[in-house]
Amino acid sequence: MDDYDAFHKLHEEMGCIAFENHAMGLYFITDPDGQWIEVLPEK
Repeated sequence: MDDYDAFHKLHEEMGCIAFENHAMGLYFITDPDGQWIEVLPEK
């Protein structure tokens, strides 16, 4: 992700964050079919 914080805020507002792992710095969102998609910051 180019702007991880902005996307995290957007996904949080949309209510689609399924799981967050703060220690690893990543989170998962759900797609319309209920599948999890991993969101990672660009390194």
